[in-house]
Amino acid sequence: MPPRIPVRFPSTCTSHTPHAPVSHLCVRALSSTPSPLALGPQSPNYVDVPKPLQPTYPVKPAVKGHLPVPRDIFKTRGKHPKESDVFLDRSTRTPKEAKAPGPYSKDADYRSYKQRLAEKRREALREGVKELHARKVSSEAHLRAQMQATGAHRRAVAMAPRRQVDVLTETSVAKGIRDFLTDGLPARPDRSAARSSAYQRRVARIQQVRASRLHDLYTNAREFIVDEQQLDDAIEKAFGTPDAPIGWDTRGNMGPRNKGDEFKHGLSPWHGPMPEGVADMLQKLKGGEGVGLAKERVKKVAEELTGGKM
Repeated sequence: MPPRIPVRFPSTCTSHTPHAPVSHLCVRALSSTPSPLALGPQSPNYVDVPKPLQPTYPVKPAVKGHLPVPRDIFKTRGKHPKESDVFLDRSTRTPKEAKAPGPYSKDADYRSYKQRLAEKRREALREGVKELHARKVSSEAHLRAQMQATGAHRRAVAMAPRRQVDVLTETSVAKGIRDFLTDGLPARPDRSAARSSAYQRRVARIQQVRASRLHDLYTNAREFIVDEQQLDDAIEKAFGTPDAPIGWDTRGNMGPRNKGDEFKHGLSPWHGPMPEGVADMLQKLKGGEGVGLAKERVKKVAEELTGGKM
């Protein structure tokens, strides 16, 4: 624990006014050793290091926006690349005859300056193109090597064996799940033949139902309503005529209601007793009153055996 620094108070007191209270802080220090020297070596303030008021490290400027994609200056539509000697010779042609200014020419210095400037431009263009091409080749090679090294590192990490610490500390997983994750499950049996036969049976059953419905449609075609006269006859048969309307008797039987018929004078089926429900029908079947049901069954069996409709 670092030593405590004693509080230093002024050795002398200032003069007080008659009305001010006497200060009890006017005490004298018991030691003449300066307070910084009383710190131990374990204190960060043991060595007095001057600190600047503001940091002196360079602040990294904030980059705003984005840089455009650099243009490929070596892309050309000709058959000679720009870094070739043919392209450079055609781009920086030297004059066939260097015309030196005469001794009495007034602009001899200016013409000589322009010739030197043109030669410097041609030389700078040749050197610049070659240096840019060399830098492009080196940068592409460096980028390619970096990408290959990154890919090799990723492949090595992906194909590396598992660490012993991972094997010893992993969660227990069932063998079936491990085989599924590692694609080690046994091959499934070939069920294509069974599925194909089941599909063929389903299609044949649907086709049989369609053929049966088509046969029913063909056999019942004589009863279809195709003109207005048949429609009128069907309506009169179902609802009666104004002269002979439909009526019901007390037993629920329906028929034409004539003036002299006193048994079918009801206006609805509810004129008679309540119609039978499902429980009543079942009771009839249990009581031996299912003769009509037996007839329907015999009719269906005969239709199945003969392949026709009765």
